[in-house]
Amino acid sequence: MSASTFSRAATAVALLASTASAAWSASSTQNVAMYWGQGSNQIPLSEVCADPSIDVVNIGFVTQFPLKRGDYPATNFANACWGTYYVHPTDKSQDNKLLKDCPSIEPGIAICKANGKKVLLSLGGGASNNYYIPNQDVATYFAEFLIGAFGPAKADWVNAGKPRPWGNAAVDGFDLDLEADEKMVPAGGISANYAFFVNELKRLQSSLLISAAPQCLVPDARLADAISKAPFDMIFTQFYNTPQCSARLGYQQINSGSTGFTYNTWADWLKTNSKNPQVKLYLGLGAGPDGLPDGHKGDYLKPDEAAALITKWKSYGNNFGGVMLWEATVSAKN
Repeated sequence: MSASTFSRAATAVALLASTASAAWSASSTQNVAMYWGQGSNQIPLSEVCADPSIDVVNIGFVTQFPLKRGDYPATNFANACWGTYYVHPTDKSQDNKLLKDCPSIEPGIAICKANGKKVLLSLGGGASNNYYIPNQDVATYFAEFLIGAFGPAKADWVNAGKPRPWGNAAVDGFDLDLEADEKMVPAGGISANYAFFVNELKRLQSSLLISAAPQCLVPDARLADAISKAPFDMIFTQFYNTPQCSARLGYQQINSGSTGFTYNTWADWLKTNSKNPQVKLYLGLGAGPDGLPDGHKGDYLKPDEAAALITKWKSYGNNFGGVMLWEATVSAKN
């Protein structure tokens, strides 16, 4: 894959065409965040991590969350893993879905780190719709587990034989892409305990980066409470899949006096409500029509369309962080 493969979808959208550095900066307005882990016949993580136009890689997903202490979460990273799972050390009857053998991810993360990129593990996603955190005690356990299993390797964790699915590789933080169906979880479960969970992650490891990927409607039903009560670093708003606030609508109405596109509404809401006043807002776009569901493929913006939209809005609110793209394999093939 050439170094310019992703540039058609990312750097060419008036952000990084001539200044791509491949190194994430918290203060930059030119970062590109790319999801990887769910692509059809997806490209290796190493290719994503070698591309100079990408600054943040979100690996998805942790698809099920523990319901009590001792439970293992479930993971799915498409073709990056073999179909082998950890066996619970004390309850062999548990139907665990924590993937054990993902041989390409550890060296892929090493390439990301060598190139100055940040790597986040994304929690949730849309493939599973019934995940939730039942209480604060489980939130603490879940935070401890994620840091133990996917953060920097600690001797006490490793010596106890606890899971390290990606060996010695360590993520830089965690992303909340919460899309659970409120009909599939207990009342309030789509948003309950996530603020406490994020605060626990930061308490346990203050250097962690925390991001969220809300829908474009404001406020987001699943993440508004957490964003207002816990410190997030990046907000990857999905300006696709929801026609009434999408980037496609924003482009169609780019010269109108008013628009249903909600980038400005999100920027204003974060300014008033975000626990972290320095949080960065990213314009979340589809990297190609093939990555968007049926009925929403028209939400994809071509590079020139995306460039026009970014040029119009990137200076609004002073918290623009860059672009988020869904997802890497679609981007590479687009």
